[in-house]
Amino acid sequence: MDRAVFVPQSRGIVPPLGLALWDVLSRIRTWHVFVVALILRLPLVLIRPPTVYTENIKAGFTLAERGYLGDPFLIPTGPTAHLSPAYPVFVAAVRSITPSDEICLRTLAMILAVLTSCNIAALLPVSRALRLPPASGTIAALMWLIPLFSWIELSAEHETPFTVAALLGLVTLLICSLRSAWPTLRTGAGLGFVTGLGAYFTPTMLPVAALLTLAASRLRGWNMKHLLAIGASAVLACAVATLPYTLRNHHTFGKWFFMRDNFGLELAMSNGPEARPTMDQNAGPVGVLRYHPFNSRITAALVRKLGEVEYNHRLQRATFAWIRANPRAFMTLVGERTGYMVLPESPRWYQRVLAGAISLMTIAGCVLLWRSRYRFTIQCLAAAIVGYLLVYLIIEHDIRYMYPVLFLESLIAGSFAVVLFTIWRERARPASLEPGPSHGPG
Repeated sequence: MDRAVFVPQSRGIVPPLGLALWDVLSRIRTWHVFVVALILRLPLVLIRPPTVYTENIKAGFTLAERGYLGDPFLIPTGPTAHLSPAYPVFVAAVRSITPSDEICLRTLAMILAVLTSCNIAALLPVSRALRLPPASGTIAALMWLIPLFSWIELSAEHETPFTVAALLGLVTLLICSLRSAWPTLRTGAGLGFVTGLGAYFTPTMLPVAALLTLAASRLRGWNMKHLLAIGASAVLACAVATLPYTLRNHHTFGKWFFMRDNFGLELAMSNGPEARPTMDQNAGPVGVLRYHPFNSRITAALVRKLGEVEYNHRLQRATFAWIRANPRAFMTLVGERTGYMVLPESPRWYQRVLAGAISLMTIAGCVLLWRSRYRFTIQCLAAAIVGYLLVYLIIEHDIRYMYPVLFLESLIAGSFAVVLFTIWRERARPASLEPGPSHGPG
């Protein structure tokens, strides 16, 4: 659809319900969304059950109390690179200024409620910055307004809202920069440095940035020389941004690796004779997660004996051996996890409904808008979504892992809803009338 989105100037042209809906959307502002989202979430902070001491909480408290990032498992195992460092460091900072663990966890929950509300409200200015159809950001934000994912959004247990903020910021910056800038070493260095900072929240920022840049380079018509130049400068700048933590890990573990050392463990928990495609299926007294060092004292003792890096390398070698010996079973797991990317699974039916609707609308939006005037943003967003999801082809599915990328998908889903409304509106307009000028919310 290459025609401009327009808003009719006469109330006699389009059915009143459509005009009323557009009028409501046009009056919604970023601060409205933030206030409503926060009002709906803050009371839930007070009634939620006590926070579980997850890996992030344990590692953050260890940093605050003992001065090193470590001990994320069932028993103390020493320094760790099992986690992305940004959130445990934040937990440690909050714990250092609060008088007790309980008050620290409540404070973190309130901070996450505010951050989640910011993430939802940010969809409006992000959609405008990405030049999506008017009102697409508003519709995307309305999808998230009701706290259907409160256990993800309000619990101090996990870093997910921080990941959402980092992902939205990185993708917006990349798309805006790559749309307007001709590839230069300076451009590549800036984007690479920002990507490296994002890796402190999650290493999946790297494939997101890589695939998004490739999509933008194709749309902008870069030649291979330009692509290699910007890629080389981006990689170097990313390495500089992550150098402090890389040096810390090498000094602590005596090995070179990128950000985290947990790949072998996650791979083993997701693939093997007892593995199932989702985390919920792998949990419980008979699930493979019973062997996880967070759940097993014996396994945690082995981690302490071997060291995290060696322990993960052993699991990685064993799991790859199983994959080579059982390719059909492995591909079955991959196929099931792929299906859950299209229709995300959750124990809560209302989360399945919302996530499934966003996902299906995203697919439809990509089909409808792939060659439209919005193609640059749509194709770049699609590349970012694929980049984020790549690792979850081989890692167990969980709705918490899907939550950040659903924010990106909701932007495409909102665009799809706007375009459908526009098509309906144009068909309702008498053929003799010309469309009015473009106006609308961001």
